[in-house]
Amino acid sequence: MKNKGRAQQEADDDNQDDQQEAGPSAVELLREDHQKVQDLFEEFEGADSRSRPRIVEQALTELEIHAKLEEGLIYPAIREALDEEDMMDEALEEHHVVELLIKELRKMGPKDERYRAKFTVLSEMVKHHIEEEESDMLPQVEETDIDMTELGQEAMDLKEKLMAKMHSGSSSKKKSSSSSKSGKSRKRKAA
Repeated sequence: MKNKGRAQQEADDDNQDDQQEAGPSAVELLREDHQKVQDLFEEFEGADSRSRPRIVEQALTELEIHAKLEEGLIYPAIREALDEEDMMDEALEEHHVVELLIKELRKMGPKDERYRAKFTVLSEMVKHHIEEEESDMLPQVEETDIDMTELGQEAMDLKEKLMAKMHSGSSSKKKSSSSSKSGKSRKRKAA
């Protein structure tokens, strides 16, 4: 940096300020999401049985949102920019397997015999997927002419919409679940 002139340094600083104002690039957003779920996986391992369901729910929601961002927005842009059909198809197949595990976990309860094992398998699959994305796919993406700042902004907008939709969906599920539980308890009392 010592070799850069003052004008070049100021231009670089201005460019960095513009990027920060615009939000994270798509690659930065993916890496942040990856770190968040990896932290949840690690937290799960050290958690007590009462904390695990909350951690699992948070991880599943994060993974569902992340997959929708990648499949609906980011992967199509990458597929168009890279000549890596096999890599992109493999990533989508990994998503498919993760989606199956998520559905199975959502049908299970924390006391189910294989709940912890299934979540552990999910975390191992996701860690493998993250490793491949971050070591193979993302470095190639960074060399393309994809406008990662614009794609990152689109991804943030979509992520906010998905989060709002999922949170409103989980609120209505809780309401219907609690009303059906209270209805059941009334029926038991009446009988």
